[in-house]
Amino acid sequence: MAADPTPPVAPLRKAPTVAAEVHARLRHQLLLGAWAPGTRLREADLARAFEVSRTPVREAFGRLEQEGLLEAHPNQGMRVRRPSVREALDAYALRADLEGTAARLAAERADAVARRDLYARLDAADASADADHAAQVEADLAFHRHLAHAADSTPLLRALEGLEGSVTPIKVATRDRNAAATTRAQHRAIADAVHAGDGAAAEAAMRAHVDAFAALVAKRLAATDDPGDDAAPHATAWDAALEGGG
Repeated sequence: MAADPTPPVAPLRKAPTVAAEVHARLRHQLLLGAWAPGTRLREADLARAFEVSRTPVREAFGRLEQEGLLEAHPNQGMRVRRPSVREALDAYALRADLEGTAARLAAERADAVARRDLYARLDAADASADADHAAQVEADLAFHRHLAHAADSTPLLRALEGLEGSVTPIKVATRDRNAAATTRAQHRAIADAVHAGDGAAAEAAMRAHVDAFAALVAKRLAATDDPGDDAAPHATAWDAALEGGG
């Protein structure tokens, strides 16, 4: 019998591409709120700052648009996405329904490992530096994603994954609240109810959490001024880096 021409080998590990690195760095800055909503981001400026061609910047822009953090404007390029108050309230009303259901199902269906891992996500969030709002947003997203998976419902998971693109840019508006004691207490109440297998309590705790943030989001977005077509980004060290790279 002929020898197998393709002997077993270890899978190749792809190194991060330049576009992936540009995406990661831009996403981090967007979650930090480095640019005000509506600010135009220019490929050429960012390519010079990163010392790369415009192609990886363009690829990163495409991913960030899919993730809901940027939006394309005809003849104006990419801008930091600005959710309206109405869009935010609609998204959070839907989120309360979907994530409330996810919390209830997780309490009813999650195995012991998934229940323990929920606390691990909270511990990771607690370990984030208070000033690193981007890391806190990512940790918050990880907690809610884990809960969605623990619900063990494919249709529900797909619905929540589809909603994340609307929710993520809204979370930037409340990025400083993830480390607050009240937020941590709300997350712990959800995890405790799931761990106890109390579906009704888990759903109620999740709805209360989402509703509290919906009210805060509406207040903050309503107070946001329109920066105009060529608004300057917020003053941060990132801006200085861009200017130096130009």
